[in-house]
Amino acid sequence: MKRCGVLLAGFGLMSVSVGCGDAVVGRAVPLFGTEITINDRPVGSAVIDTGGGYELILREPFGLELVGTAEVLAFGGLESVSVTEGFDYVAGGLAAKAEGALVGVSVCDCNGLGFFFFRKTGAVLELDFARSTARFLPALPTADVRLPFAAPPPQLPGFDTAFLNVTVEADDGARTVRALLDSGTTRSVLRRGIVTGVAPPGQPNRLDVRIAEPRLGTVAVRVELFDTPGLPDLIVGTDVLPAWADRWYFAYFDQGGEIRAVLREPVVDDSGTAAARAR
Repeated sequence: MKRCGVLLAGFGLMSVSVGCGDAVVGRAVPLFGTEITINDRPVGSAVIDTGGGYELILREPFGLELVGTAEVLAFGGLESVSVTEGFDYVAGGLAAKAEGALVGVSVCDCNGLGFFFFRKTGAVLELDFARSTARFLPALPTADVRLPFAAPPPQLPGFDTAFLNVTVEADDGARTVRALLDSGTTRSVLRRGIVTGVAPPGQPNRLDVRIAEPRLGTVAVRVELFDTPGLPDLIVGTDVLPAWADRWYFAYFDQGGEIRAVLREPVVDDSGTAAARAR
């Protein structure tokens, strides 16, 4: 019986986020996906999840044999899910071989492609919020901002993905935290008590904060609060990412990695004149 451990952080949270002040989060952004095939069988789209410590999650076995279980850490805490046999698959045009996939994760009735895929294949992930497209590239392109992955937080020493050190500010002051950039969630979430303030009327589990990174700027956002032990203190989703930058690149090295961001792009107005994208 195969048994393994994996972290699934923030996968598939779906809700609208609003904020106030500075650069403001004003709408929910759909998650990015890519088509996958398993043993030459198309099985639909998979959510691209930079916050997922796994290779593939499947919404059903798709004919694969279930050979073990895994413990998954999600917002509800630890849960046990099934693991399939190994198989060949193609994601985003890239072929790979998986030792197994997770099946039956409660947080999302969908397929997911985690960051183990990018470390295995060496592909660079491009997320283009201006065009709502995702691509897998052979190398990192140039960009306005270059940010090496911060080390994982102490409680997650092996969770080597896209962390940044950021400042979170609310009514009681500011605090530096290690934030996970998570393309698998539409809402940014913060551990309760990291900073405190007055909750919005009728929303005791939400808080208006400002999230700042020196090279990316400051974003005001209404975060969801959570208490689950073991998860990162701050998970930044697709509500905040496009408020910081139009285009993102994630590269995974043997250890660590690098994030690059294109802050603004020229856009063409109705008269045909190029102008900077306003924030």
